[in-house]
Amino acid sequence: MSVIRNSSASRERVWEVMADGWTYSQWVVGNSRMRAVDPDWPAPGATIRHSVGVWPAAIDDETVVEESVPGERLVLLAKFGFLGAARVTLELRDNADGGCEIEMHEVPARGPANLVPDKLAELAVRIRNRECTWRLAALAERLGPHEVE
Repeated sequence: MSVIRNSSASRERVWEVMADGWTYSQWVVGNSRMRAVDPDWPAPGATIRHSVGVWPAAIDDETVVEESVPGERLVLLAKFGFLGAARVTLELRDNADGGCEIEMHEVPARGPANLVPDKLAELAVRIRNRECTWRLAALAERLGPHEVE
């Protein structure tokens, strides 16, 4: 199930946000806080440790980079406790307006999430990933303190 969002930010700027593991909880719906980011994030094998949900029912877990092509593609194995894990693929492409297209694709990788009927899982993932890509684009599009309009 893929969601595509166009951003006015460049591919490089969107990648900067994705490559800063500390921003993960700002754009990934469901993550409530960051606990640690490997210094080599987003290199293959690097992890970020985060919490899913809200206290006191938060689950501490991690996301692992499976593939990383800077500025183009990031494949993550996002773990969420006893519920299993999902494989999330983010792809960036230049668009005609000088910005970029963000494509996010997510599929269950293991655990009870595989038992959810396909149509129901697709609906939930589409809504969630639409919001994730909106947040990612918004972070990339905002002006930094050193930039002038």
